Amino acid sequence: MASAPSYLPWLRRIVFCLFMAAMAWGYVWLSAQNIRHSLDREMTPLENRHLALTLATQRDLRPDFTHSFSEPLKKLAPHRTDGVAQPLWPWVAAWRLDEADLRGSLHDLAWFRVGLTLACLILMGLACLRYFALPAALLVVALTGFHGLLGTVSMYSGATLFHLFFLLTWLACLYALQRNSLWVYGLVGVFGALAYLSVGRIVPLVVVFILVSTLRAIWGWLAAHWCPHEGTTLWVRRNHMFGLLLLATGAGFIAGPRLTVAREQFGEATFHYSDHIRWLDDREAALAWIEAHPDKASLKRIPTLERLTPQHYFQTHTPAQIKQRLFNGMSILTGRLQGRGGEVVTILLVLLVAFTLACRFSTPKACHAGERLHPETVPTVLFLVTVAVTYGLIAAWDVTIVTANYLHALTGPLTLSLLWGCESVLRRARRRGASWMVAQGYQAVLWLLLAMTLVQFWKTAFTVP
Repeated sequence: MASAPSYLPWLRRIVFCLFMAAMAWGYVWLSAQNIRHSLDREMTPLENRHLALTLATQRDLRPDFTHSFSEPLKKLAPHRTDGVAQPLWPWVAAWRLDEADLRGSLHDLAWFRVGLTLACLILMGLACLRYFALPAALLVVALTGFHGLLGTVSMYSGATLFHLFFLLTWLACLYALQRNSLWVYGLVGVFGALAYLSVGRIVPLVVVFILVSTLRAIWGWLAAHWCPHEGTTLWVRRNHMFGLLLLATGAGFIAGPRLTVAREQFGEATFHYSDHIRWLDDREAALAWIEAHPDKASLKRIPTLERLTPQHYFQTHTPAQIKQRLFNGMSILTGRLQGRGGEVVTILLVLLVAFTLACRFSTPKACHAGERLHPETVPTVLFLVTVAVTYGLIAAWDVTIVTANYLHALTGPLTLSLLWGCESVLRRARRRGASWMVAQGYQAVLWLLLAMTLVQFWKTAFTVP
């Protein structure tokens, strides 16, 4: 077979650079519009909470060691919380915020978020270009940028940092399920803690990872005792327990100061108002509950039978009311995801399933490991499905009380994971003699999805006020 023309790799890079330049221009231009609009309006209650924490954090960054050394040193770490806002973004912003020129500082910090996210998108695009087809790499950047990060850069909150660290935690979890080196567990703990200090919605992801990886370790133990020929795998079950210890150590080292302050201030190390107000029925009642319980003393005065817990909610509501709340929340989320990447992610899921079935039934049987699916495919798929369903159910429940914008943080990771799966299946199908039309059809579909994503978002950007 003749080799590919030597100019094709250069043509691929040129097309990638042109598309990336166009998307970067659109990203910066739309960010400028959003930033201008955010500076002209009043700050939201959540932004005001972050601003108050930022001003308080600035005092921590000017330590006085005349009376003590350890106490001012401990306060240098991000730790302040009011039960709603998390400490990482106020800590980052405190290094730059000037109270005398508040508008100018907010403008500069907004552009800092734009620059940070744009740099991450470029790095992501370059990394994907190395392993993915050209339209797949561009599609990951487009969905992550326009349907995820762009909506956060104009907000004075930790949402931008949460999106970035959520993605890094997600990738670390996937890598740990493929080959569980000890240092990867440490990355899961560190990135997860940083995401927790940004918004606090990372806990379900880490919990699902721990459960799935533990199931994988149990299966590895059973296979070692009952199946002498387990097959080729890079997952070492002996690393799991020590890896979880490293995960907890890394997370505790990063998030420890915040947990300590929350325990002193609210009586619970992991206290967050959203964990309590989600068991109310409307937003007005939730806001009133937060105002009525600002500290540890007021929380302790709540009678045991009146505390906001799942048990109390399920005892005071009928199954029909619970189902109705979930259905209403799903309807709201479905409408919100339309035009914001939901359709593309769904099509990618269908494409992955179709590729897998085609590879299974229309190609010769795999003869060696390079033609088979990855040996850790089952735990990886279980992790992805469980995380997506868990966050979907939590968001459907929470959207009655809070906006649940954190759900958009899943757009980039899900897109990346689905395309990763498609590329992996396609490579194995080629090795098993699949027709060249499969690869060409795959790329044609991705180009159409990329065009649909860009056109759809461009229309939305100019039709939604």
